Parts: sequence; structure tokens; C-alpha cells
Amino acid sequence: MLWPEQKILLVCRKGFGDFFKYTGLVDHVFEVKKGDAKSYRQALQNIKQHNIEHLISPHESWRTAFFCQKIKAKRKITFKKFIKGFFFDDLIVCDYRLPDPLRQMSLLENLDPKLKTLISEYIQSGKPYAVADSGHLSATPEWASMGLRTQFISDLKSFESVQKKYSLEHLEFKKVILMFPGSVWATKRWTESGFIQTGQDLKSQGFEVIVMGGPGEEVLSERVAAQIKGSLCLAGKTSIYESALVIAHASLVIGNDSAASHMASMCETPLIAMFGPTILEFGYRPWSSKAYVLETRGLKCRPCGKHGHKECPIGTLICMKEISPERVTKKAIEVLTK
Repeated sequence: MLWPEQKILLVCRKGFGDFFKYTGLVDHVFEVKKGDAKSYRQALQNIKQHNIEHLISPHESWRTAFFCQKIKAKRKITFKKFIKGFFFDDLIVCDYRLPDPLRQMSLLENLDPKLKTLISEYIQSGKPYAVADSGHLSATPEWASMGLRTQFISDLKSFESVQKKYSLEHLEFKKVILMFPGSVWATKRWTESGFIQTGQDLKSQGFEVIVMGGPGEEVLSERVAAQIKGSLCLAGKTSIYESALVIAHASLVIGNDSAASHMASMCETPLIAMFGPTILEFGYRPWSSKAYVLETRGLKCRPCGKHGHKECPIGTLICMKEISPERVTKKAIEVLTK
């Protein structure tokens, strides 16, 4: 801890605050709603009640820069970008050789010499995007762990409440597999039929299947669950913290290059993630030592974009369709029986 005696304040998008409060990662949360000027003004008013030592902004937008300009702080830190020197004191070069979690941590490098050395050494010797023939993604360094598994597993009272709320008491969670078929970007979703077939195969082998997803993914998730006899669908029902509790207690998560993969990483739950239009080298790999990546290599059209597309640029979505349900099921059994 750099400042154990100081409180941590967080400004975040509306709807995310409760998660940070429940986990105890921060002391105060100020939520803002994108496009709602009133929520920004209210947040600024509330922040003024505190004496800010260090303001650290990982967000690179100009909207955030102007917002930060209105906050009084002894030292303001962000990533280097044209003209931002007018608003901030320290400008850190965003090193794209690093995976994104370490890029964010690098904002603290001028405040922590040890961290700066560790990051520098990782740039030289780390292999963040190495994938074994088994699909197992390279391990993350212990000093950069962002896992919260111990906290989620130990919060039995909240987990029991979730079990009761969603009628999960009958499930033996060591046999529960979670499937997240959704993604904001359509081309980053593995095939619907693939999720269905894999779910059916795993269910027939004695595993329990729960289909999950965030707001806007309910229809897709319900369609998938409807085709997997005996499965449950919690998409759009659970809060972020409730989802984390379920993920932490499950035996495996199967999903896409999406938020669900990062949540599974945070919970340190074994994960199988399908990568299609995007590649690991963009930096957004699952930050976990228990992640397995399945992808179609050797395609000239891949990657086709940093975040995926609404439609495949060449109309085939071959990067996802070439990942067969048999391959995913086989990998799931391998991981579950390790």
C-alpha cells in the first residue's frame, strides 16, 4: 500500500459503484451518467468535500480531462496525450507493449520506484501473450495480481443470499459451469449453436449449466438456455457483485473476449475464452493464470479491428465458426478434470 492512511475515492459510471463499495476496494464512490451534465456537477460538488492528494485518471478522453481540471488536487496524473499538460502534473507514456492491467498500473510508477522496476523487467522478460498448445495462457505475475477470489469465497452470507434469491440452493457448485454467450460487439460472440451444443454435451456428462449475461444480453442468453434442457438463465438479473459471487463459486466459465472473461479472471475461476476478430496482442487478455484461449489461427483477415464489429467485414465470421463445439467441450472436460 502506498498510502495506507489515506482514503480512496472513485469516480465511475452509474451502476458500477455498488460493486466497489461491497468489495471494499474504495472508501467513497461518485457515480456519473454519460451525457448527463447534472450527474457530473453533483459528483464535483461531492468531491469538493474532500482534500485530494493524488488524482489518477486512466481514462484518455477529453471529457474526463476537463472534468479532472475542475478538481483541486496536489498532484494529477494521467497518460500522455497532446495538450494534457495543461490539466495534469505527471504525464505517463502509455506503453502498448504491456497488457492493459499493467498499463493502468504504470500510472503509479513515478510514485513507487519498486513498481517501476518490476514493470520495466516485465517488458524485457514477460511473455503476456504466449499460449501453450493446450490453449493455456501464460501466467500473470504475482505482484500484479488483481484477484479477489478469497474475498468472494469468504463472503458466505452474501452467497447464501444469492442462492436463495435465484433458487440455486440445489446446485452442487463444484459441478456448475457458467456460459456467457453475449458481447457488446456481435462479431466477438462465438456462435449461438456452439454454446448450445457445448452446453448440451456438458449437461449430458453430469454438469450443471447456468447461462449468464449483462443488461441487453437477456434475449440471446434465454434462447441458449432454452435449448439446454435443465439449465438456468440469470442474464440481466444479477448485480455485478452477485455475478462475481456466482462466478467465484463455479467450476468453469465459458465465454468470449468480453467483460465476463475479465470477471472470471478477477474471481480466479478457470476460464475458456473464444477470441475471434480480436487478438491477445491488443493487450486485453484475461488477466488470470487459469485462462485458456481458443482461436482460429492463420487467418489473413484476423484481426479485423480492435473492438470487433457489428457485422463481419467479409461476411463469413470464419474466425468464430471455425471453433467447433467439440473442441470447446473437449477443452472444458480437460480443465474440469485437472
